[in-house]
Amino acid sequence: MTHPFEVVGEATIHATPDQVWEAIASSTGMDGWFMGENTVEPRLGGAVQTRLPGFTMDSTITTFEPPHRFVTTSPESPEGRLDVFTFEIEGRGGTTHLRFVHSGFLPGDDWEQEYEALKGGDPAYIAKLAEYVEHFYGRQAVPVTLWGGQVTRERAWAAFTDAMGVGSEPMVGDPVRFRAEGLPELDGEVDYVSRDFLGFRTADGMYRFIHGLGTVAIGHHLFEPVDRASTEVAWQAWIDRTFA
Repeated sequence: MTHPFEVVGEATIHATPDQVWEAIASSTGMDGWFMGENTVEPRLGGAVQTRLPGFTMDSTITTFEPPHRFVTTSPESPEGRLDVFTFEIEGRGGTTHLRFVHSGFLPGDDWEQEYEALKGGDPAYIAKLAEYVEHFYGRQAVPVTLWGGQVTRERAWAAFTDAMGVGSEPMVGDPVRFRAEGLPELDGEVDYVSRDFLGFRTADGMYRFIHGLGTVAIGHHLFEPVDRASTEVAWQAWIDRTFA
């Protein structure tokens, strides 16, 4: 049995509608804020593909009205899952208003748990989209998306805050000094806090530490020339060591 769902979010972005459109409707733009590696064929009927470790998400552009409305729709899975992502863009006196809707159908008896995760995860990525456009627009990103094992939220949060050098209840704007064996020293400030996401921004990257559905994950975007393979190995080693 499938269940309909909808997650709605909004953001005011200090950028032009064209810049926001480029972040949503291009491969380079999506790589700057969304998870995994992304390929976008920018036309009505074009393919969109997001590649993550272990699986791939495919969809089709079903509305393409630059720079105002962009919609992608996934194929229906054998279990009945369907995802529709709608982006509506409107210029408002020097800023851009973005309205985002993630809707469709979720299968399974545990659909409510996944829905709760989406209600936390979707706004986190919309916030990252806004930060990408305002702070890193036009820069090529190296996305780093990795997973760890099942741990409690309390353990995950303690590890995240300890590595970042912040208190147990961090706030946006708090200074960050991330120090971990095998990784570069990172100095920045907290830029996102929610129940399951803790993030900070440096001059050359956005870093996200996530605890969702009981699992630890990271979703970083690095805007500097780094070797992706060795960077992923180093961050995976940190996850595995921290949550062994």
